Amino acid sequence: MKYKKSVFYIILLAFLVLALNIGESFAQPTDAELKKQLTAPRTVSVTLGKPGKIEWSSTYKKYVWTRTFTAKLKTDEPTVFLLVKGYASYDVMGGRYVFWRTFTSSNSYEGLPNPSATDVQTLIKKFGVSEFMRDYWYKLVVGKVESIGLADDPKYEWHTPNSVSFNIVAVYTHRTNDIGGKERGMRTFRIRLYRDTIKSEWKNVGTTDKEWKIL
Repeated sequence: MKYKKSVFYIILLAFLVLALNIGESFAQPTDAELKKQLTAPRTVSVTLGKPGKIEWSSTYKKYVWTRTFTAKLKTDEPTVFLLVKGYASYDVMGGRYVFWRTFTSSNSYEGLPNPSATDVQTLIKKFGVSEFMRDYWYKLVVGKVESIGLADDPKYEWHTPNSVSFNIVAVYTHRTNDIGGKERGMRTFRIRLYRDTIKSEWKNVGTTDKEWKIL
């Protein structure tokens, strides 16, 4: 009987040790470990998202674990920071998490003043309504453009310190055919501005149309 009890306790102890080892080997990278991995000389801070799940990557043909992050980085301008959003990817091999690489989802900038509604009106006067509406759509305008300006939700996006995109909205009537057809509505345009330095004036404008809404 004593022998059986001894064997039982030995098996139980071995099971507990194995369970502890398995738990340790499957432990996900800690916040501190991941932040250290994502920190570079210009890094100011790293904000982590919720831990992901182990998933099979059909692209890379392996199991990976990911976690999203936002890294705030210094730029050459003391008051301007680069915000990098992306996710860190780990290989999952034999229960171990091995850092593989990061994937960048988007870049934006903090500390740069967004063009205001007044700024946009000044730029429309500078470059012309046709540039902000695309020349193609401007040629279809019947009469005059009723209004044009910054959208209620501009969706600012800084691509670099010298290039920013945002939405504007124009209300006007345009021709729908060559026999007198016309339609009044509101079109949203995506504007992108370019300049040489953050202290210089905007020198170029690019435009793409996004949405037409009948009024």
